[in-house]
Amino acid sequence: MHERVFCQNLEKLTFDNETFDLVITEDVFEHVRDYQRGFSEVNRVLKTGGYHIFTVPCYFDRPTLVRVDTSTDEDVYLLPPEYHGDKIRGKILAYRTFGIDLFHFLHSLGFETRVDFSNYSDQKLGIFNSYVFITRKVFHHESLSVATVDPSYYQLHSSGN
Repeated sequence: MHERVFCQNLEKLTFDNETFDLVITEDVFEHVRDYQRGFSEVNRVLKTGGYHIFTVPCYFDRPTLVRVDTSTDEDVYLLPPEYHGDKIRGKILAYRTFGIDLFHFLHSLGFETRVDFSNYSDQKLGIFNSYVFITRKVFHHESLSVATVDPSYYQLHSSGN
C-alpha cells in the first residue's frame, strides 16, 4: 500500500482510539459481514469532529434489504447471492443493500450524516450518477444511552457536476 493508505478488516481496526480526522471507504460496507461493528470501529478511530466519507448502494425510499442473515456464525442466505466484481479479489458477496434506516443507525453511533448526489457519469469508466455519504462524528457512540432521531435531521444535497 502507499504510505498512509491502509487496507484493514473494518470489524477489527488496529488503530488507537481517535486517531484520524478522515476515513474514506468506497463501496465496501455492503460487503462487511458485521456492518454495525465496522461503523462502530470507524467511529472509534475518528477524532470528534472527524469525517467518514463513504459510498454504498442505498435505497432512499425503503429499509435495508438484507440478503444474508449474519446473526449467527453461519451465513444464511435469505435471497439468491449477489456478488460485486473486484479486479483484485474477483467476486465479493454483498450482504445487503442499505436503506433509509442507515441514517438512524449512523445517528445512534454519534454521526451527523448528509448525502451529496452527483450528476456526473462516465460510461467508459463505469461511473454513473452516484451519491456520497458524508458523516461527521459529533460524539462517541458509547456515551449515547437512547437514540432518537427527528426525520428532518436527514439532509440530502445535490451537486450539478
